[in-house]
Amino acid sequence: MRMVRIPRLGRDVSAIGFGCASLGSRISAADGHHAIARARELGVSWFDVAPPYGDGHAEALLGKALRGSRDKIVICTKFGIAAPQVSLAARLIRPAARQAVATFPSLRRVVSRARPTGARAPIDPATIEASVTNSLRSLGTDYIDVLAMHDPAPGDTENDAIFDVLGRLMDKGYVRAVSIAGAPDHILAAISSAKPIDIAQFPDTPLMRAAPLLRSRLPAPPTFVTHGVFGSDAAAAVARRDGAGQDRIVAIARHYGIDASETPNDLLLRFAFSNNPDGVVIVSMFNTAHIERNIAAAAAQPIPGFAAALRDALAPAPSLVGTP
Repeated sequence: MRMVRIPRLGRDVSAIGFGCASLGSRISAADGHHAIARARELGVSWFDVAPPYGDGHAEALLGKALRGSRDKIVICTKFGIAAPQVSLAARLIRPAARQAVATFPSLRRVVSRARPTGARAPIDPATIEASVTNSLRSLGTDYIDVLAMHDPAPGDTENDAIFDVLGRLMDKGYVRAVSIAGAPDHILAAISSAKPIDIAQFPDTPLMRAAPLLRSRLPAPPTFVTHGVFGSDAAAAVARRDGAGQDRIVAIARHYGIDASETPNDLLLRFAFSNNPDGVVIVSMFNTAHIERNIAAAAAQPIPGFAAALRDALAPAPSLVGTP
């Protein structure tokens, strides 16, 4: 496993992180436990979770799966979005929904859209400590390695009252590092207002320029934790290229020593690790074959220049409207 250094934590962690958003909802407790155990065997040490994940069950399930190995792993959980209220009927049909998606994968988007995601509102500083207390209880631990502000609203990342609470939680030893998990603009707003951000978590794909933007705007960027490389239109953008566009992608892959026959997801993994060579890339992975393939990609050295080249290859062609 390739390791990266997290300065605020004073330790090395796996370059790939295990995303728990589906643990307890799309993924059953038993399947999740098996996947986490396999990931741990292969060296994954970063686990990303939040109170609303898995219909509100992910933190508790993760805590059980990691019991006995707390000192060997890093947990990032969040505050700001409450666990969803799931009806008894929805809980009872969840196993049937999983089976339906397994049999007919095309149903996945329909089922995902129907799943509750939790209450989203401006963050109330008075509720942060209660959220952390609940997370500690659910996870079965007495400290959180990384606490992230979850998808903050405009103004949250510059709110002194919020950061006063976070400072107190760190002083008490409940939290060891502070993060923002949100849009690059919110991360920039926090750092521009001198807020103590140790880690910046944001979605990043070849169709975005989030990481280059943050690097160009921040003289000393925090550690990056990126995610969403598969949960976007990036794979479709790679797959649907034909003619000259596809030839260009193949030429770029060959230039950087990458097997041009690799699938779009393989190329996206190469992008993710090359675009964030010193940070952590979060991937949701519960299928054993996917776990092993993703971790093998994480173990490889990032390829300088490849991320920028693929991003440029997928950029929309300049419009010719109005040219003579």
